[in-house]
Amino acid sequence: MYRANLFKKCAKIIGGIIFICALKTHACEQLSENDIPVLLFPPKFDSKSPEQDYVFQLIQLILKKSNKKFGPCEVRLFDQKLPLKRLELYLQKNHFLHAAALTVSNERDERFLAIPIPISKGLTGYRVLMIHKEQKNKFSKVNNIKDLSNYVAGQGIGWADVGILEYNNLPVLTSGSIITLIDMLAHGRFDYFPRSALQNTTEKKAYQDKSIKAEPTLILSYPSMTALYVNSNNISLAQRLEYGLKQALDDGSFNDFFYSHPYSVQALLILNLKNRKILTICNPLLPSWVPLEKSEYWLEPWPEEILSANCKPADIR
Repeated sequence: MYRANLFKKCAKIIGGIIFICALKTHACEQLSENDIPVLLFPPKFDSKSPEQDYVFQLIQLILKKSNKKFGPCEVRLFDQKLPLKRLELYLQKNHFLHAAALTVSNERDERFLAIPIPISKGLTGYRVLMIHKEQKNKFSKVNNIKDLSNYVAGQGIGWADVGILEYNNLPVLTSGSIITLIDMLAHGRFDYFPRSALQNTTEKKAYQDKSIKAEPTLILSYPSMTALYVNSNNISLAQRLEYGLKQALDDGSFNDFFYSHPYSVQALLILNLKNRKILTICNPLLPSWVPLEKSEYWLEPWPEEILSANCKPADIR
């Protein structure tokens, strides 16, 4: 699917603007005659130390692994923190940015070119359940998705998770902001609030002085992939990033990086997967090309029913 998308984009270009494509297709950009070519990457909007962020440092590793084949290139941070919509607009129009890390979706596949390898082992698809402190006992009796369907999840209006949970027959109550949702959970308006491990960390202050805690025995999981996206014309950069990432996977340096970086170490400590029951659900929004079958790309191998091209809630045990 990824290869088909790549050639489809080329075919569009060949149909009318082949010369422009040739100008815009570069693995890294030379900003001036004496500079090393660079890859410009957006800092995380809420980051205090963007040079220490996971993806920025991973790209450094990828460029190092692809240096011999593609030549020197260094990643630099763009000098502004961008809201998501502006970031995507710049990437789509080939302005200022060369790559961004985004959750994969069919809509983004139409606008950008994805490097088809997960960059964080599907970490964002593992959700801790935030619950009211007095509700711990009832969640200890949840053994499967059917049991969980007796309870109502809280989610933000328009969040992708709403569609995923509802597809799996899990009731959802929506509201407009995280602060409102936390207050609603504290007042018993719904039963649980699924949050990724890193969201749980960044929202810690919001839970202070609330009767809310992380449920200690369960994880809600679904396939979710964060990937590097580039401008749809920048096929050379896509090839370089894919090559470097594969090299890092093959020689073990990706796993060394993942299991030692503070971002992923902290997330794995919070998830505590070995001591929690993992409840896995289908993700109907996941593009069909996502390589779920490649177990080395993910935190855990996905169950057979999740690997099905038409994952159905009825198939989940």
